[in-house]
Amino acid sequence: MNRRIVAEHLATRLFTAEEAVDNTLAAMGELIAAMPRARLQARVAAGVGQQAVDHVMEAASGLADVRRSLIAAHGALADAKDQIGLRRVTLVGGGDKEEDGDPTRTGFLEVVKSA
Repeated sequence: MNRRIVAEHLATRLFTAEEAVDNTLAAMGELIAAMPRARLQARVAAGVGQQAVDHVMEAASGLADVRRSLIAAHGALADAKDQIGLRRVTLVGGGDKEEDGDPTRTGFLEVVKSA
C-alpha cells in the first residue's frame, strides 16, 4: 500500500482518538462539577460520596495522562512521517474548526510547497 495512504489512515485514527479523549475529558469535567452540586441539592453531609469524588478525580487525572501521551505520540508520528519520505505532506484534520465548532475531517493529504 502507498505510504501516503497508510499515513492518511493512521492520521485519521489518531485524530479520532484525540477527539474521543477530549470529549471524555470534557464529560468527566461535567461529572466532577455535578457531584458537589448534587450533594448540596440533596442537603447531605460533606462526607457523603467523598470516595466517589476521589475515584472520579483519579480517573480524570488518568485521562489527562492519556491526553499527554497522545500528544507525544502525535509528535513521534510526525517525526516518523518525515523519516519515511513524507516530510512535505501535511495530514489535514483534527485541528480545523467549522463555524459551528465541529471539527472538519477531510482525511486528505496536501503537499506543502517549498519556500
